[in-house]
Amino acid sequence: MNSSNVIYSILTNPRDKTTQVCFDRTTSHGSALWIENSLETTLPAFVLQFALILAVNRIFLFLFESCNIPRIVPNIFTGFLLGPSALGKWKDFFTTIFPYNNMLPLETVGALTLIYYVFLVGLEMDLKPIKRGYYNKKAMVVAIVGIVFTLPIGAGLYYLLVTDMGQKSLSHSDSDKHVRGAIFWGITLSCSSEFPEVAKILSDLKLLLTENGQLALTSSLINDLFSWTLLLLVLTQLYYASFLSLFVILLLVLACFYVIHPFAKWLVKKVGNGDREFTESQVVCLLHVVLVIGLISDGLAAHSITGAFFLGVIIPKGALNNAVQDKAFDFVSEFMMPLFFLIIGERTNIQDLALDTHWITVVIVIVLAFMVKLVCVFAVSWIYQMPVIEGLSLALLMNTKGTMPLIILYTAMDRLELESQSFVVMLLACWLMTAIAGPVLVMITNSLTNGKAIRKSMQHGTKPDSPLRVLACIHSKHDAEAIIDLLKASSPSVRSPIQVLAVELIKMTNRPTSSLIIRDAPKPSFHSNSSKVDTLKRDNGDNLGSFDNLSQAIFADKLRVVSHYNTMHKDIVNLCTDKHVNLIVATLNKQPTYDGLGAGTATARAVNIINRDQASKDEKKVVLENLVKEAPCCLAIFVDREFSGGQQHSKEMRIAMFYIGGADDREALSYAWRMSRNMEVQLTVVRLVWDNPEDRFDERDREYLKVFVHQTIDTPTVRYLEKVVKDEKETVRLLNRIGNKGFDLYIIGRGHGMKMSLAQTVDPVLDEPVLGPLGDTLSDLNSAANTSILIFQREAELQHGDGLGKHERNASVASAHSFYGDADPQ
Repeated sequence: MNSSNVIYSILTNPRDKTTQVCFDRTTSHGSALWIENSLETTLPAFVLQFALILAVNRIFLFLFESCNIPRIVPNIFTGFLLGPSALGKWKDFFTTIFPYNNMLPLETVGALTLIYYVFLVGLEMDLKPIKRGYYNKKAMVVAIVGIVFTLPIGAGLYYLLVTDMGQKSLSHSDSDKHVRGAIFWGITLSCSSEFPEVAKILSDLKLLLTENGQLALTSSLINDLFSWTLLLLVLTQLYYASFLSLFVILLLVLACFYVIHPFAKWLVKKVGNGDREFTESQVVCLLHVVLVIGLISDGLAAHSITGAFFLGVIIPKGALNNAVQDKAFDFVSEFMMPLFFLIIGERTNIQDLALDTHWITVVIVIVLAFMVKLVCVFAVSWIYQMPVIEGLSLALLMNTKGTMPLIILYTAMDRLELESQSFVVMLLACWLMTAIAGPVLVMITNSLTNGKAIRKSMQHGTKPDSPLRVLACIHSKHDAEAIIDLLKASSPSVRSPIQVLAVELIKMTNRPTSSLIIRDAPKPSFHSNSSKVDTLKRDNGDNLGSFDNLSQAIFADKLRVVSHYNTMHKDIVNLCTDKHVNLIVATLNKQPTYDGLGAGTATARAVNIINRDQASKDEKKVVLENLVKEAPCCLAIFVDREFSGGQQHSKEMRIAMFYIGGADDREALSYAWRMSRNMEVQLTVVRLVWDNPEDRFDERDREYLKVFVHQTIDTPTVRYLEKVVKDEKETVRLLNRIGNKGFDLYIIGRGHGMKMSLAQTVDPVLDEPVLGPLGDTLSDLNSAANTSILIFQREAELQHGDGLGKHERNASVASAHSFYGDADPQ
């Protein structure tokens, strides 16, 4: 056969079904660095192949992502499509783009990429969650059972395939080879997907914060460590078969954890000077060390990737870890790894699936391979009396496969321990296990969440004898301190405590570290005491540390949400439903941009949009915008402008509440009413009466205000006023006059679903639509530059009108009647 002026012969060995390619070329020993000009032949072909691989890979990643299918599935499918099973059967494609003589550069770069990818996977693993995690014991049992039982069953399935269910006999000369092939099958089935892949699946399905999700994460982390160690020992024993080699490898592993790891910590601390950023040269030096360790481990009979993996595990987590990840991870995992999957695809020939074996045998083996770990993990969940649906979800997650099973099959195929048929059958089984997991988990999740939502009004949590359950969304330490000041000013008491779930919102990256995602404290409960030591602040800053020592009437639990910003609101919604939250509090940074005096609506809003604060463009605001649309309970948006929180005892806190009408305003008044129980709070309620016949004041609003006025008529710190306004200009002038009185906090309703005369247009242009017309106007006024604003929105279900049923209407008024009851309003 002739390809690109290179003649080679293809020989097929009928005994072991292997293909040998012999190149017919004359080589000479001279002083030249290269025998041929690689710039003319090899490099252009490599660039063309690489570009085609990346293009096809990106297309399949985009198509499969919408189906919640793990990334490993389209990656394998890309290699399969470009391999001999699909496009490779087309002669022109094979001889022009992927001829045999051009595969060596691809395999060389792919193998090098694999070493660095495995090193980066090791970097993502933190052993602290295993030492102190809440789910350790159960996770350890799940991981061990998933390995111990699948190893022998996987070996048995291998013999079931090669003997065609006992119909063929195996030659004694190949007995050692079949033993090694069976061991490789057992190890492949015992593996689960890598921790980062499991974390991404759970994050996409919004299961990361569930007990099941945490159990799956910890189990996958333990399974990874056991699988790599097992592969290391098996490779050593198979190819050297000596106690001395095994002993040397064990010494190497122990030296990594007890010698190299402490030395690395000391070196990082001395060179890196704590949390100081590492230079590019230091990172490059470490990447060179990866190659050296890979060479050493390969020379000690272990695969080069095992040395790279354990080096990544023992590297201290911190500044160096982050620096390497930032500079190398995306390039290696997203840009270079498709080359490795092409190598897998080139070794996959679907025509060998039932080679010399009956189709029924192949189907039975694949089905049993699919079921073995599923059944083992589900049995463990049944023993622990987990619900059936949760047990099935855990089993599906642990049954997914990642890159490591492919590495095992790739290694076995290269060392001729697996024939083409046994390689293809196990690869297909792994592909099916992973492909089905995502869609099935989506259906299970949807079935669990349908009908689960319980929408709660915040008014029920503001009665004197009922707790207020708050979920606080935290992006930074400033957010935490601002929300704490607000809660302290919200009149917490022993009879009416505030129970806070402080949730730190962290953006999910392609490299989620285990210490960041696995909770290292007991699962959150609204009844636990906030005085317990929380290791979050040691591992990821002190954003939630402010919630440690609050008053006895404020109970706080802390939790992280690691997700993409565009789906993070789903985690918050699930938490609200599970914990029966009354109120979500989120912050928004926004500074005034105009004074509002004499400017028309169009001009003023145009100026706002041009001069909007840079912080408003932050992608974190996406979370708030989605919460406005889907919040299952009351949502409070806190525009903090150095709110004091009533901590300065020399000065009373002055609050103004603007009441227009609607469910949002009733929620806002309910919270302002609660704050007025604090003797240091002076509350002024201003009802804005629109001089417009099209604006109707709801009967529920009349009743609610009537009860409020009646209950607070003898309270000297509460005032009620009514102001008539005709249009936007008059409204802005009124707001400016009130703003000059020096209030500390404005409380308003967002007014969604309400038709108001504040804006002169039907669909006004708003700088911040999440704040509503009144909130957007207040936040822009210079007179309110030193006044914080708290905007309330009742549950998002009422976005198109008030939508309350008769029972809810009566309950709303009844809650106002019973707000104080016989209790002392102060």
